[in-house]
Amino acid sequence: MPKTSERDEDSPVYKVKAGNLELPWNTTDNNNSWAERDDTINEAGSIYTIQGADLNYVGVILGPSVSFDEKNDRLKIITANYQDTDAFRGRNELPNRELAKKQIILNSINVLMKRGIHGLYIFAEDEKLRKKLNSLNE
Repeated sequence: MPKTSERDEDSPVYKVKAGNLELPWNTTDNNNSWAERDDTINEAGSIYTIQGADLNYVGVILGPSVSFDEKNDRLKIITANYQDTDAFRGRNELPNRELAKKQIILNSINVLMKRGIHGLYIFAEDEKLRKKLNSLNE
């Protein structure tokens, strides 16, 4: 399964790669929010850059941590494949850390999917999930 984000050896910039899409990961500017900057139109944002912002349209990439369980006809969260390790930092004291990780992933998806005022585009890296989502549109 391809990685959703990775850094090229010759560049300090992370790239988001999903299907035929390849975009630089969001840049930071301490003076302006990511969502309000014109130059970020060709970048991929994150839960951290889009939180609290309403955009006309949002595209959400469901990475390798989100799969589809065909047997039970439901989402399957694979926390070992989640690439944002900062989201789990300081969560060691929780009684059920694995459940907390799943909830963090689901909460992030929930926030991202609600940011588009006029529309939402979804791409799932997981082929089974992509097939299921496409079938819902038939």
